[in-house]
Amino acid sequence: MEWLYTFMEEWGYSALFLTMVLENLNIPIPSEIVLGFAGFLVHRGIFTYLLACLVGTLAGLVGSLLSYAIGYYGGRPILLRYGKFIMLSHTKLHMADNWFHRYGGIAVFTGRLLPGVRTFISLPAGMAKYPLRPFIMYTILGTIPWTMLLIWAGYMLGEHWQELLRYDLELAVASLVIVALAYLVYRHRRKRAAQEENIATADKADSITMEKGGSEQHE
Repeated sequence: MEWLYTFMEEWGYSALFLTMVLENLNIPIPSEIVLGFAGFLVHRGIFTYLLACLVGTLAGLVGSLLSYAIGYYGGRPILLRYGKFIMLSHTKLHMADNWFHRYGGIAVFTGRLLPGVRTFISLPAGMAKYPLRPFIMYTILGTIPWTMLLIWAGYMLGEHWQELLRYDLELAVASLVIVALAYLVYRHRRKRAAQEENIATADKADSITMEKGGSEQHE
């Protein structure tokens, strides 16, 4: 990966943007390396933390939209035929597809935080022709914590930023915690919305009953 380090040092934010677009386009460039090294460049004063996070998030969105378009216009046959060129196995596609169909839109958010799923979750969303506006919203919300976490970790580790690559388990646990919290919030909001809908339905029924009673008394 020496070429990547040199590329980012010489081309700065442009290199960060391009490599993260490719990573989110399912090209096998580990985000742990790209964002971890970006954090190291923050440590050295070459990057600033907020701008690096902004560029990384924007690149994640652009790459995800391109993946979404591939799923939308190409569909499963194209992915199964040419997926091997981007290391997309039938197993990975099946995993991402199941995750999306099981949880719907929230899977776009939670999937962005799960190693092994995050870069492929946009494909089944495109294949299912999931509405673009919520897709963008969930993608941004899922990309921000992952980007901020890895850049912050690279910054804190400084000269030892490559130690980040040994913390796959810790990163996975942190991601799962965020996913679990997001799912709990999602369930709470759905439950609350259902309760409000039931109350509104009951109030409407009571109102109709009262109107009928008033009409009968008038007659």
